[in-house]
Amino acid sequence: MRSLRGLAAGGVVLMVLLAGVACAQSRSPEGGPVPESPPEVLRAVPDTFAVRGPFSGPYRVDFSRRLSERPTSGSLRDAVVVSPRTGQVSVEVTRRGIEVGMEGGFREETIYRITLLPVLQDRFQNRFERPRDFFFSTGPDFDPTLVAGVVLDRITGEFVDGARIDAEPEEGGPTHSTVTDSTGVFTLPWLPPGGYRVTAYLDQNRNREPDFMEPQDAVSMDLGSADTLVLRELALLQPDTTAARVTEARVLDSMAIRVETDDWLDTDVPLEGVEVRLESDEGEVPGVARILHLREWEELEEERRAREAEEDPDEPDDPDDPDAVDDPDDVPPPPDPDDEVPEDEVEALFDDLPFRLPEQAFVVLLEGPLTWEAEYRIVVEELTNLHGIPGGGGEATFESPSEPDDPEDPDDDTDDDGDGGDSDGEGPRG
Repeated sequence: MRSLRGLAAGGVVLMVLLAGVACAQSRSPEGGPVPESPPEVLRAVPDTFAVRGPFSGPYRVDFSRRLSERPTSGSLRDAVVVSPRTGQVSVEVTRRGIEVGMEGGFREETIYRITLLPVLQDRFQNRFERPRDFFFSTGPDFDPTLVAGVVLDRITGEFVDGARIDAEPEEGGPTHSTVTDSTGVFTLPWLPPGGYRVTAYLDQNRNREPDFMEPQDAVSMDLGSADTLVLRELALLQPDTTAARVTEARVLDSMAIRVETDDWLDTDVPLEGVEVRLESDEGEVPGVARILHLREWEELEEERRAREAEEDPDEPDDPDDPDAVDDPDDVPPPPDPDDEVPEDEVEALFDDLPFRLPEQAFVVLLEGPLTWEAEYRIVVEELTNLHGIPGGGGEATFESPSEPDDPEDPDDDTDDDGDGGDSDGEGPRG
């Protein structure tokens, strides 16, 4: 179970939420020229935040213009989310607006949320710019609770648009649902206090349930009265039942081997339990010193290059050094606090993911160098994939490169780009 992060400034978040609640407008339907904006809400019955007894329905929202029966995507029923689900939902476009019915009616002692998604449009193809929420109660008072969060793709780290969110009470009761927006954000306001299992998933078959092969994630939470909770760690991942297998191995340098896999590996989990050995009939077989994630090896290489640069720095007067600064007056002034922050820097503020992105490779560091022009077989066991499935592994063969030519050898008639290795230093340095 992942950790749950709360946000103290619940009142601010709730005010932002309420700004998006659709309220009745006291204006008449428009006529005249072809409209170029979405229709306005005229009234909702029951009105937003009304408290009334249970009723058979339907719930009605009137608009300034008639809606189209064809959303921009999906069906008309997919364009409306009713939370909680206490029966089969029906949706119908009428002359005045839209009617939402519930099988068995809207039951007592429940706070309902009706969300019209921005796939709805009028007959002039003016689509809603954002979701429109309506709330009403069939008995209980509105408890100012709020659960908000963001849903990410576990592989790419990108926001997931249109993911369905289900909050199922742990002690039983109807499930509360919503859908993420284009930035992966969702909100579940006015939930009754209690324990919940929150599941995020891509409802690919549109049955409003998380099926086994649909990308999904879940977390448990406890919600108190007037609480605001923010979930930052919901990341969708395609379910899997197979272990990771080795597909390829290649030499990075004389003491480092890169191993490719057919499955994703969790770079937040150390590779301490993985077993790796080399086999060869053609030369020395060095032992394994360390097993690192690819990002860890790249960080070590970056540190090594930085140390080498410090040991052999460019002269300050080197004209080829673009970073050389001789005159203190040439140092650029500090940024003006009144200057506008560049857009890319603003976006960078939101790049802090709650997890590291997975990889399909890892690096084996050896205790000694490889033999030149020798064929090796690398054997991997006890590899665990991103889903936590153990027992992965396999083997792959690779050949170490030829010994590089000695640049001081007068008998050497080969150029630097021959079979002696890459000019950037990769390949055995033994």
